[in-house]
Parts: sequence; structure tokens; C-alpha cells
Amino acid sequence: MPGSDIVTEEDVIRKRLLMDGEGSGEEKRVVNLLKTFVKWIREPAADDATFQRMVAVIAQCEMTVDKLHVVKQMNEQEAKNYAKLHKEIEGEITAGKERIEKYQQQLSRAKQIKSHKQQYDAIAQIIKQYPSKDETTSSISRTEKEIEELKRKKIYFEEEVQKRKRQFEVLVYSIQQLQCELSQDPVQSMEVDS
Repeated sequence: MPGSDIVTEEDVIRKRLLMDGEGSGEEKRVVNLLKTFVKWIREPAADDATFQRMVAVIAQCEMTVDKLHVVKQMNEQEAKNYAKLHKEIEGEITAGKERIEKYQQQLSRAKQIKSHKQQYDAIAQIIKQYPSKDETTSSISRTEKEIEELKRKKIYFEEEVQKRKRQFEVLVYSIQQLQCELSQDPVQSMEVDS
């Protein structure tokens, strides 16, 4: 394929990072330092400037190592901070869950109370259709008085009926007696015949 020979910029950067490690150029410095050192050793008349350059490169490498060591310590400290923060967040999540459960229980109780209030209102509407206890008691008392009065009237009327019945019986008896007497009286029977 003709396109497979083309190296993209991303591939170049990737290779450099792989060779360089952290991307600070230290590997290249070390390689150059080794070449300079080998050249300095092979040439007995090496100058002092080359030596000073090697010492400077070594100092830069040491500074980079120290810097990486500090970065490592900072990363470890950040990891501890993140672990602490993670525990705090987990604690807050647990507390949040407990609060949610508490609020759900409160909501359930509130729903139950609302249901009871609605039932109470429905019963109150039904109760309002009927008279109050005082009114009912008063009505019962009036009705009982009326019943007593009616019982007295009934007794009175029954006595009157009995009295009238006796009077009527006496009257009927008197009429029968009178008829008997009339039927036995000859003068009257003659007058009746004539």
C-alpha cells in the first residue's frame, strides 16, 4: 500500500515519548553524555571544557532526578489526599443514603397522615348530615315526653271508653228492663194495640 510508508506526526511523537520516557529529553542527554565521555576518555588531550560540559549535563540529570523524586512524593501525597477525599465522599454518600431513608420514612408517614385526614374529612362530612349529640338527646327527650303524654292520654281514653262502655251497658240494661216492664204492663199493651 502506498499510504503505509507515510509516517504521521502522531507516530513520530509516540516514538519520541517512548524513547524519552517522561518527555524531558533526559535519555538523549544521557546518550550524548556517554558519547562525550567515551570521546573524552579516548582522547588523552581532552580539554577541560568538555569535562565541564559533562559535569553540567550530570548536574542537569541529577536535578531532573531530584525533580522527579519531588514529583513522585507530590503524587504520593495527592494519592493519599484522594484516598482521604474518597473516604469522606463515601461517608457523605452513606450519610446521604441514611438521610434519604429517613426522608422516605417521613414521606411515608406524611402520606399515611394525609390519608387519615382524608378519611377523617369523609367521615366528618357523613357525620355533618346527622344532628349533633345534644340535638339528638334533646329530640329523644322530647319524644320520650311525648310518648309519656300519649301513654297518659291512652290510659285516660281507655278509662273513658270503659266508663262509657259501663254507662252504655247500664243504659242497655235499663232499656231492657223498661221493655220488660212495658211488656208486662197491660195498660200499655192495650194502648199499643189500639
